[in-house]
Amino acid sequence: MDAKTIMRKGIELWNAHGRDEFLALYDGDVVFLDQPTGQKLTGREEVGKGFYDLWTDAYPDNEVKDLVLFGEGDLVCFHARFAGTHTGILHAPAMEMPPTGKPIDAPFAHIAEVRDGKVMRAWHYYDRLLVLEQEGVVSLDKLLTEQAA
Repeated sequence: MDAKTIMRKGIELWNAHGRDEFLALYDGDVVFLDQPTGQKLTGREEVGKGFYDLWTDAYPDNEVKDLVLFGEGDLVCFHARFAGTHTGILHAPAMEMPPTGKPIDAPFAHIAEVRDGKVMRAWHYYDRLLVLEQEGVVSLDKLLTEQAA
């Protein structure tokens, strides 16, 4: 499979909540960089716990929507929306957030390097502040108003 086909398959498996099949698309020594947090996950097991489980445990009804995917050779990039309801605990590296019961719908981008049919490196980008605002944890408008006062 080429890089674009692998990424499309990954989104299909993510939306089907096929954890093991999704992770099988990643090399055993994959390097996955969560750009907003700076977290580096090394190996399929760490990607499973630190990325897949983090989001699917907290938002079990999640779905990736509106996929726009492009690539050339071993590199592929896609933009999409992550939508789900926060009904589980979010086990993030720097915090643990209990369920808020609130829905989120946030855009994200993902870049991957694929070789020999496996994702070798990945860079994941999303807006942390937008997610926290949708959760009701923080309000940028309120922060800016308080700072201006």
